[in-house]
Amino acid sequence: MTAGLDRAALHSQLAAALSLVVHLVRDRSGRRRVAEVHVLERRPDGLVGTVPAVRWAATGFTRADGWARLRELCERGGGTP
Repeated sequence: MTAGLDRAALHSQLAAALSLVVHLVRDRSGRRRVAEVHVLERRPDGLVGTVPAVRWAATGFTRADGWARLRELCERGGGTP
């Protein structure tokens, strides 16, 4: 916990600050590449979790459960409503 915040307050700060998480990996040549993009969503318990929106596959990026949310964020510029 940071700065004495309880878990619920910490998750509120997280939800207010971030919209998505980009997961980078190194390939065999040492170059970094995007492996996944996750969107943040508030769970029924009030805490924040991540939901994969796109994942890298051998054929390129594939859509995942969070795709609609990622598209919505991109269309409006990623800011909060």
